[in-house]
Amino acid sequence: MSAGMGAGIAIGLPVAVKAADSTGAFLWWLATGVMVVAGLTGAIAAQVTFGKGKELEQDSTAEALSGPPHNLPVLSMYFTGRAVESEQIVRVLRAPARDRHRGERPVPRVCVLYGATGAGKSQLAVAYARKQLHRHSLTWWLNASRPDALRAELLEFAKCVGIRDQESKSVVLMNLWRWLREEQDWLLVYDGWPAYDDSLRTLLPSEGDGELLITTQQNQGWNDLCAAPIELRVFPEAEGIEFLQRRLGLRPLDTPPEDHAALTALGRQLGWLPLALEQAAAYIAQAEITVTEYLRDLPGGASVEDTFRRAIARISRTSPAAVDLLRLCTFLASEDVQKTTLMQHRSVLPTRLREVMADPVSFNREVLLLVDHSLLTRSGDWRDGSAAYGMHPRVQTLIHEGLSLAERLEWSQAAVRLVEASFPTTPDLLESRPKCERMMPHVEAVIDKLAWGDDTDGGLGASQDPQALARLLHRVGKYQEHRCDWVRALDFFEQEAELREIGNGDTLARATARYAVAHEHYLLAALDHAERECRTALRLCEGHEEEAYLRMTAQCQRQLGSIMRERNSFPEALQAVQSAVEIYERQTWREDSLDWAAAEQEIGLVHRNAGQLTQAALHYERAEKRIPSRGSQEPPEYTLFRAALRRDQGIVAQDRGNLEVAEKELAMALAVFGAHRGPEDFETAQIAKFLADVLRRRSEMHRAQARRTLRPLRRLELRRRARTELERADRMLEPVVELHSKRSRAEEHKYAACLNKLGSLRLAQGRTAEAREALETAGKIYERRYGEGHYYRAKSLVRLGPVLRAEGDCSGAERVLHQAEEIFRTALGDHHPALIAVYEHLADCAMQASNDDEATRLRSRADRIRQAL
Repeated sequence: MSAGMGAGIAIGLPVAVKAADSTGAFLWWLATGVMVVAGLTGAIAAQVTFGKGKELEQDSTAEALSGPPHNLPVLSMYFTGRAVESEQIVRVLRAPARDRHRGERPVPRVCVLYGATGAGKSQLAVAYARKQLHRHSLTWWLNASRPDALRAELLEFAKCVGIRDQESKSVVLMNLWRWLREEQDWLLVYDGWPAYDDSLRTLLPSEGDGELLITTQQNQGWNDLCAAPIELRVFPEAEGIEFLQRRLGLRPLDTPPEDHAALTALGRQLGWLPLALEQAAAYIAQAEITVTEYLRDLPGGASVEDTFRRAIARISRTSPAAVDLLRLCTFLASEDVQKTTLMQHRSVLPTRLREVMADPVSFNREVLLLVDHSLLTRSGDWRDGSAAYGMHPRVQTLIHEGLSLAERLEWSQAAVRLVEASFPTTPDLLESRPKCERMMPHVEAVIDKLAWGDDTDGGLGASQDPQALARLLHRVGKYQEHRCDWVRALDFFEQEAELREIGNGDTLARATARYAVAHEHYLLAALDHAERECRTALRLCEGHEEEAYLRMTAQCQRQLGSIMRERNSFPEALQAVQSAVEIYERQTWREDSLDWAAAEQEIGLVHRNAGQLTQAALHYERAEKRIPSRGSQEPPEYTLFRAALRRDQGIVAQDRGNLEVAEKELAMALAVFGAHRGPEDFETAQIAKFLADVLRRRSEMHRAQARRTLRPLRRLELRRRARTELERADRMLEPVVELHSKRSRAEEHKYAACLNKLGSLRLAQGRTAEAREALETAGKIYERRYGEGHYYRAKSLVRLGPVLRAEGDCSGAERVLHQAEEIFRTALGDHHPALIAVYEHLADCAMQASNDDEATRLRSRADRIRQAL
């Protein structure tokens, strides 16, 4: 339901019901006799009047042109007026597209509909979308009230149009935008958007021949999207009276003057706000009183809150359990509170509500009472498990403000326990993703609305399960990490770690939380924070010899080794990881996981970064031997780990200059990751990045061979190979760069690695200006992240040197190459393989300056290092 009007209320009429077919895609079909609620200005689609809106006269039952079935909420049978605003929406979204330059892609037409809470924005959006179904190839409704809710809706939308799931949600969204870019005549409705800002811009498609209709309470900040937002105000008096007549079942021509006067008085007292009128009319209908009798007890200057208070007071006198359900929903997200979730986990709820829920008939009676008073909305069908409840945010706020501290503690913690019990215990499994994503709005809600206070009597709130929130935060953090959203994962893990420190918590749980924080900091290249948290976790594990503590100690030592490797502190890195290996060697439980193999792999990575390539390859071989044997039933994660080791061996072969072996190993690893995780997974992209660089180097090698050969046919063949390899490298690297650019704000260090490869590729293609821009950007990122003396920055400098030389700036090329040499020698020693490229490029500069002796000396240095490999 929307933050505005939602989507409809009625009883025993045909309604749209959402169900899942055998393929997991959603079907929308008509059922009868089902009560569905959507919106607080009214509830079920039956008849809609648009006045003179000619563009909106198409039958509301019209089907979309093609594509999956729409998921639009039901339109209220009481929907009234709004002809002027309807025509404004049509003019904005049907306006002729602006002229585009050749090759320029179309951009969506955007209409922003803003107004106060309760003005009826959602219902007007539903009306427009339904009337325009005949024009659109695809129509989709999105709850945009919270970023988590919107992201979950977009992922579901992607699934329905056939977008393959990925570990990274950003990748799925990128593929969805690409799909929309190729489609035409689509409509996306973003309902209940909060304030517009750049951080949410990634949740809107920027290209494509379609329409975006956005409802919001905000009228500022839309200039980049929409020239003139449309304001939806309260009802004009005539439309307000017409709405009340419809809602109360009064025929306009048969309404006596005294009743008409009463309706007018009610509307004026409530300011003609549709939400307030709906609430008052629902109360009048359920209490079976007249409008005059309702007005008699309505305080002067009444607001919509007064109408809600009156309804709640009436219900609380006869059905306190119904009010308990409202209190629980107050601390959850405003929409999609699944009935199955409530029923399956009712044991964690307070006694009175739990006892009513034990009897489905009694519980349904309480729900219907709230629905009839327009305090709760209901959607879906209990028969297929899709029944869900919603509550208008204004009702949530009103109930929350009326709770005592003790009641806030009780219901806040009850909501925490419910969400924790519902959130999957294995969030890293593929089959858990839909449930995890669907629960995320409720996770955010229970955290945002969390109540704290003294709770010493043992009867309320957190005292019933003080660790529920910590467990929930940890599982949610693991889910976000699994979806490669490391910034959000870090936020949840940090909250968990802070919570674990309150009181005398479980020491192992505290260490686990600190390790999780350290790991996210490491993934985000915040090495100081990562090391501090990792050492804290290790101190918490000291002195414990239990298996769980030893496992955590080994994990922390491996993580510390990775951190020190990134810091160029190779002896400390090896010492840390070797400590983990020693733990594994003494334990029998080492055989049930990849932990020991992963430790050997990490030792190999340390040796590779230190330039000790033979030892690196040796430890990669040891890592493969440490993979537990599962025969023909090897789990997918074991297969992927083997592929990761092939990737690592391929990188070692590249460092040694054995490009043929490097290409073979990387291509095989890429095939495995592509088959298991998809071509746009981040680990798959990392392999593609290395393979593209190998192809670029092979292309340069073949061009050099072509220049030296005296055989014309051989020369043509080598040039053809060089072109083919360069084209393959370009095709392979382009989506990798695009993928990382989408996440460059949070993971710019990984984006920099892509820019390094891109810079060298652009140089090979003769596009030197683009090459210089990419490499200079990468160098700045590395300097900002790691400092100017880190060898990652030197990697950018050594690639920048040939670019500057190609542009005729030999002195600039020598300057950056000497900077790279100094960094490499200081950080990695005088014989590191990274110096080979430095000396060869410096030799080229010397040759260009006709300094043959210096060139010979530099090439000799490079040859000596190469021979040592």
